[in-house]
Amino acid sequence: MNVLILGSGGREHALLWRVAQDDSCEKVFLWPGNPGMEILPTRVHTKLQFIRGDISEVSLKETIERHEIRLVIPGAEKFIYDGVADYCERWGVPCFAPQMKAAMLEKSKLFSKNVMTMAKIPTSRYKDLSIEFSTKKSWMDDLTGFTKPVIKISGPSLGKGVFVCDSSEEANDVLLQIQKNPMAGLEEGIFVEEGLTGKEVSFFYGCNGLEYSYFGSAQDHKRLLDGDHGPNTGGMGAFSPVPWVDEAFVKEVTQKFLEPTLKTMKEMGTPFKGVLFLGLMVTAEGPFLLEYNVRFGDPETQALLPLVEGDFTTYLFQISKGQVPDKELALKNLFTTHVVKAAKGYPGNFGEEIEKGQRVNMTQLTRDKETQIFFAGVTKDELGYLTSGGRVLGITAWATTLEESRRLAYQKLKTVTFSGEQMRTDIGEKK
Repeated sequence: MNVLILGSGGREHALLWRVAQDDSCEKVFLWPGNPGMEILPTRVHTKLQFIRGDISEVSLKETIERHEIRLVIPGAEKFIYDGVADYCERWGVPCFAPQMKAAMLEKSKLFSKNVMTMAKIPTSRYKDLSIEFSTKKSWMDDLTGFTKPVIKISGPSLGKGVFVCDSSEEANDVLLQIQKNPMAGLEEGIFVEEGLTGKEVSFFYGCNGLEYSYFGSAQDHKRLLDGDHGPNTGGMGAFSPVPWVDEAFVKEVTQKFLEPTLKTMKEMGTPFKGVLFLGLMVTAEGPFLLEYNVRFGDPETQALLPLVEGDFTTYLFQISKGQVPDKELALKNLFTTHVVKAAKGYPGNFGEEIEKGQRVNMTQLTRDKETQIFFAGVTKDELGYLTSGGRVLGITAWATTLEESRRLAYQKLKTVTFSGEQMRTDIGEKK
């Protein structure tokens, strides 16, 4: 079958890389993609085709018809929010993503908090600060009682809308900064919730209404700097699977968090289809749900997909058709580490400029069986690649131990450099 992937980042490069390996996939079309996605194993490179131009309902339908697309996979959340799955449903084209109403689970964090409350899912307490936000001069009264306040912009903010604070005073300052420098996603509201302390883990499921199957676990590293310091980002790296996640814990999370969510969404008239990502914090009192994502995570996808065995394309196609997959996903008995290199100025909070146009130098970038580079923010000229975004690239390595996958990833990263690069050196150290 011909597959269309929408997006241009490292996640989409990983989806392309994995889907193109399946015999059931004849061609993979990337729209718009990025030039670095050309770096693929030789045996799957011939399946890749780029599509240029603006994506709209009309151009999407024409493209699907012209190239006989049988499966659409929106990578970036923007396409899901814009209704790609709704369009495909009307056209009778399988799309591995939720429709717009179900996508509110991620698009609006306040909506997701409401779903958690309805489903009686353990989550941190919160307070909506949206009313009169643009005119208030102080939120100290609203922040009373929050010992570790976390400010969250409710709408899509490209991974930059979460601010973990150590005090009410710091949280009040953050709110004033946001008021002076409005950020994307603020139109959906803003709130404060109680910060939780523990171990973070993300779980992934392929879902179709009340049916589901387990994709695996991963741990993302959101903060910019080593030791979980610095501002929140879209993600500076991830590893998979999480060593302390056993079958009993997967069962607990599935029953306590996933199943009530799917049941509540169906009761609300918005059944969920696609990949559902549960972001959890495991505290001394047990696991709590932090957030939902309604698409493949970035950079978790780059860590998860090298572990997936079997015909992944057919699996996605059958779920998208509303069918129960013939086979459950099988995961390799390996560990992966994915490390991101970002541009100077990233994540660009409060108007900080992200540096672009730096030459990407690649030395000894030989293809091997244990690593894969995934490009995100790059363009290309006659001399090679140039940086063009916040997260520029990442490398995933896999091995029989987490420690060895870390060593291979960081070793490979030495061969791809650019001026001003930012990179954490502790991805995978925190278990």
